[in-house]
Amino acid sequence: MKESRLIPHISFKGVFIFIFILFIGMLIIPIPLRYFHLSESLSYFISAGVSAFIGMSIVLTKVDGKSEDKIHFKKRILIALIIGFSTSALMTFVFGGDILE
Repeated sequence: MKESRLIPHISFKGVFIFIFILFIGMLIIPIPLRYFHLSESLSYFISAGVSAFIGMSIVLTKVDGKSEDKIHFKKRILIALIIGFSTSALMTFVFGGDILE
């Protein structure tokens, strides 16, 4: 019998869905965040983190995760949260500038 893995094999369909969600989120989410007078880099950080979290959560739990892998659901959500916001911080603050502009 095959063991279920914490991170499933990611298909091309999962990658396409993740990139689509990230692209749409980066277009839509920064607009309302600017009404709160947040800096541009902070609004992009938040929108990239939220979009990556939602995209990875959907891909890891619904698209590429099997129904018998329900024991890994909370761990996959936590992994998506950590990786989503850490890569967002890396892209925004290390490669894109500083938060204190």
